[in-house]
Amino acid sequence: MQESLIPKIRPQISNEIAETLFITLYMRSQETKNPDGIIRDTTAEKLVSKIDYDFSKFSKGKMSGIGTSIRVRHFDTKVSDFIEKHRQPVVVLIGCGLDTRYQRLSNSKKAVFYELDLPEVIKLRQTLLPPKSNQKYISASMLETDWMEMLAASHPQGNFIFVIEGVLMYFRKNQVKSVICNLARHFPGSEIHFDAVSEWTCKHSKLHDTIKHMNADFIWGLNDASEIECWDQNIRHHDTLYYMDVEKKRWGLKGYIMGLIPTFRKASCILHYDVVS
Repeated sequence: MQESLIPKIRPQISNEIAETLFITLYMRSQETKNPDGIIRDTTAEKLVSKIDYDFSKFSKGKMSGIGTSIRVRHFDTKVSDFIEKHRQPVVVLIGCGLDTRYQRLSNSKKAVFYELDLPEVIKLRQTLLPPKSNQKYISASMLETDWMEMLAASHPQGNFIFVIEGVLMYFRKNQVKSVICNLARHFPGSEIHFDAVSEWTCKHSKLHDTIKHMNADFIWGLNDASEIECWDQNIRHHDTLYYMDVEKKRWGLKGYIMGLIPTFRKASCILHYDVVS
């Protein structure tokens, strides 16, 4: 049967935050079409072609496309390096959506991958991306702790890296704090990676070139990376990447000008924290 005649899958995603997974999926697929793209994700291209969803509303999200690609590449590099440096790497992707990091990384088979999201999202993942032998899906909320206890018990000697991508800004500060502190308590010696937006960006999320088309808003903003260290005595800030500081040619003149203004340069960032043993 020709691919064009195969019925598309209509996703049943009711959670408004979970629905934002389609933004990042679309942006990865579009960046892959660019011969000089920041990333290549042929699996994302295939998924977009299989899903019955109005991706066209994101077609003018140029800034989102660049930012998503920078973030994907950054986290891919962090995870790949972590796998190479540790004997028993355990990669946990929180709020995974339809992420295809496992498919992108050449060394993914050297680690155990856990991908966590709400049941409706995991159901869609199982249909579109059946897990491999070293890849496990968890149907749960990141706000729960049962899954943390399960992972810690399953891998007592494991080296854990957690990636929370495109998620935390949609939750209240007390919820974000709970997640980060619970991870620190359950997984000493681990790494925690996530992206964040500033408080200014939160107040203006309806101006965002793709979020404005969704029913989800940014709620939590972070202006000072050291604030997270105050949440738990074992959390240490490792590094911060501001999107505007890389791929300056792709951002163009508008991005160059924005990068000169602190409010815009620090509007969003990618953070890495270590949990000391």
